[in-house]
Amino acid sequence: MQDYQNIYQSAREGANLTQEAAAERLGWSVRCLQDIEQEIREPSPEKVAAMATLYRAPWLRGFYCNRCPLGHCMRRPESNVELQQLALEVELEAADYEQERRDAHDLARIALDRKIDDAEYPRYQAIEQRMLRRAYLSEMALIAGETQVER
Repeated sequence: MQDYQNIYQSAREGANLTQEAAAERLGWSVRCLQDIEQEIREPSPEKVAAMATLYRAPWLRGFYCNRCPLGHCMRRPESNVELQQLALEVELEAADYEQERRDAHDLARIALDRKIDDAEYPRYQAIEQRMLRRAYLSEMALIAGETQVER
């Protein structure tokens, strides 16, 4: 048996829900939820999505996806982010507007012949990495919005 609190249990407790209340709202048995929290059972993507919604913890999706054989190649946020931290990271990332224009222009030139040849590949990879970073920041913004909006 584990001697630490797993991420699903932490998220549930962060939402101030007992196992019984969470299981009832999710439409699951308490035993099912206990098995997930004790790491006896691996939750399905649908179960993770339901917990993320109920617990107002959208970062649970990133935690799950980063361990999936199909989704692990695109890192997703695994924790909540404060708006101030996000604003700082976006400002640092967006400091060079001309880089974005160059990337768009270069990507269009690379795509003209519908192939990425050996000479174009390093430039394409650099553009791809910057785009993935912007996508990561966008998802962080979604998470911050979902978890910090007053209801």
